[in-house]
Amino acid sequence: MSKPVALVSGANRGIGRRVAERLAADGYRVLVGSRVLAAGEAVAGRIRATGGDAEAVSLDVADDASVAAAAASLPALDALVNNAGVALDGFDAEVVRRTLAVNTYGAHRLTHAVRDKLVSGARVVNVSSGLADEAGLQDVLRERFADPGLDEAGLLALLQEFEAAVAAGRHGGAGWPSSAYRISKVGLNALTRIWARSWGDLYVNSACPGWVRTDMGGAGAPRSLDEGADTIVWLAEGPAARPTGGYFRDRAPAGW
Repeated sequence: MSKPVALVSGANRGIGRRVAERLAADGYRVLVGSRVLAAGEAVAGRIRATGGDAEAVSLDVADDASVAAAAASLPALDALVNNAGVALDGFDAEVVRRTLAVNTYGAHRLTHAVRDKLVSGARVVNVSSGLADEAGLQDVLRERFADPGLDEAGLLALLQEFEAAVAAGRHGGAGWPSSAYRISKVGLNALTRIWARSWGDLYVNSACPGWVRTDMGGAGAPRSLDEGADTIVWLAEGPAARPTGGYFRDRAPAGW
């Protein structure tokens, strides 16, 4: 039988790299998505040097042309890990735009681009954050994001509303937090729920890696790369219970 195939975005470093390494060790052919191809090739080369099967893919999830070119070259996929993400300093309209472009719209763009490559029963794993827990949002916003009738068009409009409110300097009065990263991950979790409802042939879940020692997380973070990658790999490989539409940390359901 042929090896299962997994595409991991942002796999050239940090959690994405460790997810790629662990999937390869478990017998997957791993496509190492990287905005800088040379960085992805270095990771794929190290995986091959240890007996794994890996290939680098040039992939900038914030760029339509890059995503389209990558998707056109892909084989059938058993797993997609939407890991590419940014956490930018400061808070203004440009930070919001750039953060959503990668963390939320990037996952949306890539998943739709490869939708026809995902085999029946494939797993889509959106790498989220503990900051995506909607309990900390004001009631009206929490209800809007958690609305079971929310569809993709409604979610994208809601995120665009956030962008416009920040640009106009009125986001606080409208109940939005001053965190582009947080809203980007709340939006990603909302996509998880929407896709799980819409795509019954796939298993779509979000994973919270926790605060991990990476370039983004910093040296003082309490969790190792393996701890951060574990739940993502577990979901990508398809746990026996076959959950969909869930949000998990340490292989257990987490609060939304």
